[in-house]
Order: sequence, then structure tokens, then C-alpha cells
Amino acid sequence: MLGVAGTMISCKPNKDNVSAVPKLTFLGIYKFNSGYGYDSFVEIDLGYEDSDGDLGLDDADTMPPFGKKQTEFYNLKVYYQQKIGVTWVNPMNPLLVLSDTLVLHERIRNITPTGHSKAVHGNLVLNIPARPFQYRGDTVRFTIQFTDRDLHKSNIIVTPSILLEHP
Repeated sequence: MLGVAGTMISCKPNKDNVSAVPKLTFLGIYKFNSGYGYDSFVEIDLGYEDSDGDLGLDDADTMPPFGKKQTEFYNLKVYYQQKIGVTWVNPMNPLLVLSDTLVLHERIRNITPTGHSKAVHGNLVLNIPARPFQYRGDTVRFTIQFTDRDLHKSNIIVTPSILLEHP
């Protein structure tokens, strides 16, 4: 729950003729300093497109597979990865009693336009804490994938690595 509260998304849908399978495009990754010598958050900018516009979920979308604790409750999968030596690993969430990896998944609201044409494209801006769940990775990257309501999965975006400074 903390990851959901700490990660924010903004969407700007537009109409266009694009594929029914959602597509993500990496636009940039930026870190923001707290002003006290360490980083506060990471911004990831992505583009998206989908020809049938079935991106996002309504609050009423709770039946399988979109219900809580089900595989597609979160339709934007965001995985935090840390480089240890030469290997990228999915670190464990330090706040969980049961072992589980640190993920920052999001449930994006329905962005299907009204009207005849349902095609959408626009931008997603993710703001991720530099220390999600108090984890302090230094060299990190993120892998991201969007799933639409027909369960079409977008391409997977792997961001470039960034070096984070922690207190």
C-alpha cells in the first residue's frame, strides 16, 4: 500500500490510429535532490498508445482477474531492480514479514475516451520515492509493463540505470 501512495501517475490521452496491443515508449528518467545532499524521488517519463483505448480500470473492475490480490489488480507493473556487482537483482521488500520482492505496481484509472474513436496515446509520469519502503539501493533501474482490459501486455521497458544518493 505504501508503494501505491508513494508513486503518482498523470495521463494525457489523445486520439490516434495505433495498435490494439498497448505500446510503451521510454522518454526519460530523472532524479530529484532533496536539497540536503541526497535524492528524494525518481521521475520516469513514458509514452503510451493503444488503438482500442481499453487502458485503465474503473473502481468497479473487481471481478477476476482484476480483483484485489489477483494478478491483474495492478495494470501497470513496475519492478525495482538494484545492481549488485555485475548482476541486476530484484531486492526483497524490507518492510514485509513474509519475503517478497520490492515492487511499485500501480492501478491506472480508465482513460478510454468518449466518442466514436477509442484510440489513445499520451504520456505517463511516474514519481517513485528514492527509498521505496525504506530500501536504499544505489545503482537502480526499473522494468515496466502495461496490461489493458483485454489482458494484452505491452512491450517491457527497462530504464537506464541511475545512481541514487541516500542520507
